[in-house]
Amino acid sequence: MQTGAEARRGGLRGFRLPGLVRRGRGAEEEQARAIQSRLLPGSTPQLDGFDIACAWQPSAEVSGDYVDVFDIGPGRVGVCIADVSGKGLDAVMMTGRLQAAVREFGPNAGSPAELCTQVNQALCGPGMQTRYATMFFGVLERGDRRLRYESAGHCLPLLVRGNGGVEFPASFSGVIGIFSHWLYQNQEVELRSGDCLVLVTDGILAAENRRREEFGYQRLIATVESARGLGAAETSQKILAAVTKFRGGKLQDEASLIVVRVG
Repeated sequence: MQTGAEARRGGLRGFRLPGLVRRGRGAEEEQARAIQSRLLPGSTPQLDGFDIACAWQPSAEVSGDYVDVFDIGPGRVGVCIADVSGKGLDAVMMTGRLQAAVREFGPNAGSPAELCTQVNQALCGPGMQTRYATMFFGVLERGDRRLRYESAGHCLPLLVRGNGGVEFPASFSGVIGIFSHWLYQNQEVELRSGDCLVLVTDGILAAENRRREEFGYQRLIATVESARGLGAAETSQKILAAVTKFRGGKLQDEASLIVVRVG
């Protein structure tokens, strides 16, 4: 008899995205991009006291970025951003499995650490460890305006306070999909009126200009500060525009982000 965990892993191993047919390289890349577009959130749930926006910008080669915002109960919203290793159709398939796991476990997980543990175990099934993912998962709560979160090896979140202070809420847990025994811990940070939380993938931070300089956190901070007074959607678009301009054109890797402004 299968255990619940084995059944879940089996379901993820059997995960198939609609229309998946292996073809030549060009057609496969086109198919991967079409599948990826179906994994992006169609709309962004909002929460009283918060303004939330997601943004994604493709690159020349399909990668495995994943952004998601979804309701997980009264007065609570889950925010998730992840980056799957590698590129192409296989990376997109891993992204699909990651999304399926996050959406399955997210609403009932008791905490961000529990969610990361469940997703990691589900993606560590036999034959599934060909790729890994970094992932940040947080829960925004309307009542006490706290962000409870865990980061599985992902880029540090950026928190620009309403008073101008800059913080990097930290966590240094292991990535998703390699070792099923990784232990995850809950972290939390208090959010205050005027704060701006920015979650990104390394397609933003590692974007290089012609002098091989990286966009990095300092330029990200400056862009967020220049967007003070703007809404979350306008801030996210301003960040993408700044990265694209810095690159001098098309990005070499996908750029994804979630912006949360606290009212």
